[in-house]
Amino acid sequence: MQFGTILIIFALVATLFSGWQYFSLIQLANPRKNGKPKQPVNNPQSYKLARSGFYAMAALVSAASILLMYLLLSHQFQVEYVYRYSSRSLPLGYLVSTFWAGQEGSFLLWALLIALMGLIFTKTARQFEAVAMLVVNVVQGFFLAILIKASPFALLPQTPADGAGLNPLLQDPWMVIHPPMLFIGYAAVTFPFALAVAALARRAYKEFIA
Repeated sequence: MQFGTILIIFALVATLFSGWQYFSLIQLANPRKNGKPKQPVNNPQSYKLARSGFYAMAALVSAASILLMYLLLSHQFQVEYVYRYSSRSLPLGYLVSTFWAGQEGSFLLWALLIALMGLIFTKTARQFEAVAMLVVNVVQGFFLAILIKASPFALLPQTPADGAGLNPLLQDPWMVIHPPMLFIGYAAVTFPFALAVAALARRAYKEFIA
């Protein structure tokens, strides 16, 4: 099994651990007390473990992303993804853009953006953190499961001398920056969705709007 795929597997384990710890903090029964939203369970140890799991996942996904970029820049054509989307003749800018040229790399970029945004979100979610971060971990878990099945680190039986190259339709400066901007938006949508689910679960409608 390729090292990059192992990193993604460990990232999935970390996000499942984080999600389980956040789940242990949730009390859905009687979410309101005295007409006011109930405060989160005061268990600093569980919060610390939950955040640590998420931080570990973010580090592992970042490491997998750095590894894929290294494989692309160093022309490791024994990796199927590198072979399919890059070549030795590509300029550096287009070579970097091959990271998100294929489906597998796009999903990895998406997972990376969710992980990085989630690091900030854990500091700002406040009373919604437990439920909202559980939702984020579930979403991230789906992406990581997909990446294990359709890994960008799969190897070819033989090492080609050169890659197939980037689709000529994608060799345009606007196509270099358009997909990352798009995926930033896709990843960012996860967090208001998670907050909305948390507000519904806790029936804290006014606090969510504020």
